[in-house]
Amino acid sequence: MTGLRLLSQGDLKGAEPYLAAALESSPRDRRILEALGSIEARTDRLKQAEGRFRAALSIEPSSIGARIGLAAVLVDTGRYVEAQAALADVLKRDPSNPTAQLKGALLDTRLGRTAEAEAGARRLIASAPASVEAHYVLGLALEQRGAFAEAVDEMRRVHDLAPGHPGALSHLVTLTTRLGRGAEAARWRAAQQEALGRLHVETRVRDHRLKGVEAFNRDDYPVALQEFLAIAREDPGDPQVYLHLGSTYMALGQLEESRRALERCLALAPRNERALAELGRLHALANRLDEAIDSLNKAIAVNPEFAEPHYYLAGGYMARGEAYRYRQELAIYNTLASRSQGQALEIKPESGP
Repeated sequence: MTGLRLLSQGDLKGAEPYLAAALESSPRDRRILEALGSIEARTDRLKQAEGRFRAALSIEPSSIGARIGLAAVLVDTGRYVEAQAALADVLKRDPSNPTAQLKGALLDTRLGRTAEAEAGARRLIASAPASVEAHYVLGLALEQRGAFAEAVDEMRRVHDLAPGHPGALSHLVTLTTRLGRGAEAARWRAAQQEALGRLHVETRVRDHRLKGVEAFNRDDYPVALQEFLAIAREDPGDPQVYLHLGSTYMALGQLEESRRALERCLALAPRNERALAELGRLHALANRLDEAIDSLNKAIAVNPEFAEPHYYLAGGYMARGEAYRYRQELAIYNTLASRSQGQALEIKPESGP
């Protein structure tokens, strides 16, 4: 499923409209409910997230993912006793679950158990040095015990790993101000305002994104085009909207407009494998087979597990009369699609944004 694949790649805003559409046809799919809950929790829609996780648990009471998600929402909304119970239940079932341990360390900071929080965060960082939230929890614990310079270092690591992390930026402003580093505090404050501005823009365009993908999926391309153009006006630096526009223009037969949109997407995000795949499909439609194959191979180089480009490569090789390569690429596509256990993109002639 496209939405689950995008979410696994960290593309929250790309995943959400696909997941919302999938839920319409599969309202009791626990994976979709948990995925949407995760996105909503990470974008401060905590009431909606709680509803998703509770719905998932009503379908599958033993779901560890839903219980951890619910525990995270309970921590963020100050219901610490309930959160402790939810995390204890998860750890009883899976004592080494790193996400439950992380949420437990975060809960320790909220309860003022600074030493426990710091120790827990350091253990997690030892096993997963690139864990954004583990560094964030460690920064919180260091701040609580008054190690302000060390806390700044940790929050800067969070920012390096996840630029725009709102919590880290907020604490960096507070900490550097407290340390008397006024010029640095001003730089972090400016970065915080920029990040908040981006979040506000994404909130404004979220409905357009959901409606645009919904319209595209029902083949209502003129409506989809209007929704995506509205996003481009609000957020002209968003590479994903140009991917959506490229797919929509292609579906409308406006190939030159599609090319310009996809090239704009790639100018903003050169390693966007979906844009590279769509550009390859566009070249194939225009009978530019060499360019199509080149672009599709670039998409595969970015993400070797991405099944869709192999499907289109098979078509390109068939058009060139290269039967062996056609069979080879189709076999790779089938293997990758099977390996993803239903999460690979379902191909159809109008596959799109």
